[in-house]
Amino acid sequence: MTTALAFDGLRADGLALTRGERRLFAGLSFELGACELLLLLGPNGSGKSSLLRALLGLAPLAAGTLATGTGPVKPRRLCDAALYQGHAGAAKGELTAVENLALSAALDGTVAAGAGEAALRDALDEVGLARQRHIETRRLSQGQRQRLSLARFALALRAPVRPLWLMDEPSAALDRDGAALLVRMLDAHLARGGAAIVATHLPVASAAGRVRELRLDAFAPRRAAAPATLADDGAFAR
Repeated sequence: MTTALAFDGLRADGLALTRGERRLFAGLSFELGACELLLLLGPNGSGKSSLLRALLGLAPLAAGTLATGTGPVKPRRLCDAALYQGHAGAAKGELTAVENLALSAALDGTVAAGAGEAALRDALDEVGLARQRHIETRRLSQGQRQRLSLARFALALRAPVRPLWLMDEPSAALDRDGAALLVRMLDAHLARGGAAIVATHLPVASAAGRVRELRLDAFAPRRAAAPATLADDGAFAR
């Protein structure tokens, strides 16, 4: 089922982020519109995961502002519109796959608590976990746990909520079929008007929307003297 989404855009201006006494990046700006995918690229430690967390108010920004189409917005306010997948899995090992998905769905608002058994079953089937739905999550392989994380987004495709997807290394531990599944889900989300920011070391293509690349190491302090610009192909470059 396809449900149109209303995403009124996101603009970041002059963002800076520190970890301890180390400045990860400064002067980072970008815009994201409906049907667009922004890929966060850069080596380990460049701040990709930290930026995703900062956009949701889970890590403090040292500088910069955020705004949507309706005006300035505090990071915490983006939580209402965002579906976030962190790098570290949040599934509880003692719960089964379907129990974990039901808990996540209740927190995400995609399926009401205690309802939607058919939707949960269909989502697990879509990500290839139909036979594992009653297995304790701690007994699943790393790739299967990653597919369980994707099941949250499979549910979100059936609900008119959370137009902004924030995903941290969603293709990690996935096999070829799993990586193709991720692309299909992103395509479906962008095609209905959603947007996504994906931190990744691996290529993530999309045929349904505009793809931009933002290299965070280009905004590291050691390179602050050469400001980054937006190239004609939509990629941020020096």
